[in-house]
Amino acid sequence: MTYRVVWEHAALTKLDGIWTAALDKEGIENTATRINTELTFNPLESGESRDADFRVLFKFPLIVWFQVVERFREVRVLHVRLINK
Repeated sequence: MTYRVVWEHAALTKLDGIWTAALDKEGIENTATRINTELTFNPLESGESRDADFRVLFKFPLIVWFQVVERFREVRVLHVRLINK
């Protein structure tokens, strides 16, 4: 079974800003694609559990916070940022 991955507007805006500022734009694109793929096929096992039904996933150089809405088979990406080195 698969889940639909929905990026909240604020998360997409932040990802766009990260991509725009990145020297390695292809690397950001590839990481975002890996995140989407993982969340599509295995969101309940992805990343680490946080408060209530929120999770955080580390995929260098990005971190995403997301929520799995099981009844809709949906993953909502709420926030994204760069991993601090």
